[in-house]
Amino acid sequence: MKMLAYLDRHRDWVALVVALVVSVALMSASGHPNADTFRRTVSRPFELFAAPFNFVTRAVSLWDENADLRAKLVELSAERSQWRDALLENARLRRLLGFRDRPEFDYLAAEVIAREPTPALSSLVLDKGSGQGIDVGQAVVTADGLAGVVHRAGPASCTVLLATDRNFAVSARVERTRVDGIVRWAGGGKMALTEVPRNLDVKPGDRVVTSGLGGVIPGGIPIGLVESVNREDQLFLEVIVEPFVQYHKLEELFVLLPRARAGDSAAGSSERGEPRG
Repeated sequence: MKMLAYLDRHRDWVALVVALVVSVALMSASGHPNADTFRRTVSRPFELFAAPFNFVTRAVSLWDENADLRAKLVELSAERSQWRDALLENARLRRLLGFRDRPEFDYLAAEVIAREPTPALSSLVLDKGSGQGIDVGQAVVTADGLAGVVHRAGPASCTVLLATDRNFAVSARVERTRVDGIVRWAGGGKMALTEVPRNLDVKPGDRVVTSGLGGVIPGGIPIGLVESVNREDQLFLEVIVEPFVQYHKLEELFVLLPRARAGDSAAGSSERGEPRG
């Protein structure tokens, strides 16, 4: 009843609104050119009103898409790092396979878990020990060459005496001329090939490898290249060697484990020895 009374009081306005609605409906349905102009004119305010809402919708959509792209980029970056690590590891293993074929040894991979806190970096601790067959005196190498020798071996870890230690010495040989000597650390990132008679043939660029004399460290393991030769001494040459191994960057090493031979008194036993090979 109240609604009827309200409509009756405002019947003129109601009639006007109804007439406008009918007119708009007829104009919208008409195909007359004037009707098109009318529709465009009427729809323009609604488009302006809806524009901010459309912008917000598109912005939210773009934000979500951007977040998905960022997540994908992080995922691809992680995959790229994994592939790069795999390629570098493959390269190291390929260089390792370049060593002389040694059927009498197994290569046990070990990672560095501790470093001696001194600038000389004369020793490292590896995550493998006697439980994996490691024993004192065994050679420790990288894909580039000789790194050191096992100095102490515990059940689950071992200490490696690096070639940078002043007590380290190894029997070595000039590969080209078969000249023998002893390699020691000379400081300043260099090694010295000592006890080489003055009249023997050694030249810069010669490759120096372990000789295998002494029976502790096997022969043929790369050590470095001769950098300079000084003949001023009357008895011995002063030979400076640039090492292949970058001792400050060691992360993964390989311990050479002697394989058990038929007739050995105890399977798995290994020869003990001093750091000098």
